[in-house]
Amino acid sequence: MIRRLLPLLLLPVLLLSGCKKEPVDPEPETDDGAPIEIMVVFAPGQLGDRGYADDVMDGINSLDIFDDITETDTLDIRFLTPLNVEEARSAIVEWAESPSHPFSPGEYERRLLVLTEPFMAGLLSDVKDKLRPADEVLLLKLEEEDIAQIANQFGLGNRVHGLNISAATPAVKFCQYMRLADTDDDPHTNHLFVPFLRLYDNKQYPYRDGIVETVEKEMGDGTQLLLYNLSDQEGEGIYTEGSTQTIIEAAFEWASMVKASAESSGCPYVIVDLGAGNAGWDYFLLGESGIWDGCVTLMLDSISNTLSLAMKRFYIKRHFGMALMYWVYDWWDKPVGEMDRQVTHTDSFWYEDNLYYIEQG
Repeated sequence: MIRRLLPLLLLPVLLLSGCKKEPVDPEPETDDGAPIEIMVVFAPGQLGDRGYADDVMDGINSLDIFDDITETDTLDIRFLTPLNVEEARSAIVEWAESPSHPFSPGEYERRLLVLTEPFMAGLLSDVKDKLRPADEVLLLKLEEEDIAQIANQFGLGNRVHGLNISAATPAVKFCQYMRLADTDDDPHTNHLFVPFLRLYDNKQYPYRDGIVETVEKEMGDGTQLLLYNLSDQEGEGIYTEGSTQTIIEAAFEWASMVKASAESSGCPYVIVDLGAGNAGWDYFLLGESGIWDGCVTLMLDSISNTLSLAMKRFYIKRHFGMALMYWVYDWWDKPVGEMDRQVTHTDSFWYEDNLYYIEQG
């Protein structure tokens, strides 16, 4: 059950902590350490993206505050921001082999490994035999069929879980905007071709945000999505494919090319999902003087900024940090292996966007 009222439930705890009628003998202090450890692994170069990775980090911080509010010692939370995939691989192996408390005797009763990007599932091949029976894995941005395949591949059974937030509903609103704008604003505007810039190769990285499927369904044969990836697993999301430039530099150049294409073709729409590279796209917009009517951007997992209205920069921000926080609340109350295999959120509690003024069809 999702605990949306947890902050309210904590209020009596805070009040009662200041209402003791008489002093009592203090309990002897123990130093057994927290029973639960959570390790969160970020993709190389993605923390600091002002989007998805930073939102997950906010969720980690919220979990850490829980122990302070309740004056308990339930969770030890750690995170990795590796320089590359090999460093991530080594660090995860070291973590799997070391279930002991770092500053007190004994071992953690149970542990959770959180992998923030789908391609990290491959790292489980190095630790599947090192995980204890009480250790579990959570993969973000995947769906149940993916989790079932991963569990079967690595023999982890019901100890592998998935957590996702669909962007399909706000994507429907963007499709409505494209159709309305084409008929109302400019008869020369069209949506024949829509570039979709991703960070990783679609053939290697299973995107499960629902945007491609939604656009194809809503726009039909009248719109062709042009899928491009600017990086790859070897580039690790920091550099472009072939490592000739940074992903931020590449996003800046692509923005310039898309602008030129939009002005000549009359196809002004583009969808951008570049993680930390989203900043490069915004840098280009900042350099444009006045209102740029030549292109309309939908940016996934990004925050609003001053460009949003003037430059027709729409955004969808999924609250993965909050979703992770509530997921952990449910997980630690259940015995090992009894958490749902997959949790996928679809309603607007779990995301925000600035497409709110578009009429629903």
